[in-house]
Amino acid sequence: MQMDRMSRKFAPAAAFVMAVATSMAAAQTVPSAASLLRFYPTRLASTPIGAAEDQDVWLAKVQGLMVGAPPLLQQSLLMSQTPQEFAANVALLQQMQEATAKQSVARIQSQLQNGVATKKIPGASSGTGKTPQQ
Repeated sequence: MQMDRMSRKFAPAAAFVMAVATSMAAAQTVPSAASLLRFYPTRLASTPIGAAEDQDVWLAKVQGLMVGAPPLLQQSLLMSQTPQEFAANVALLQQMQEATAKQSVARIQSQLQNGVATKKIPGASSGTGKTPQQ
């Protein structure tokens, strides 16, 4: 019982620490802007049609694509020699992100259909009107 209360108090703090650590790790692996900016303004899937995207926004989007990519694909993007190679590598990274998002949605839908997401948490009291954070 005491452990459950402590877990509820420290879970948000632990999640915050993990988020900060992940952000710091990602920031350390973000590639140099100079190697990417030579291909600005290659169109990205998230770029609105007919819009001219700000250089900083474009760079942040490309770096965001790279953060979750395997090192080999990151290197492939950085080593692009032509705009066509760069565009092909960006398209591959975008397809990977889309596939990952679709898998996540499918997993969540499956959990909802199986009732996993609606099960009660063991040890949680009901009828108090309080959330675990309170």
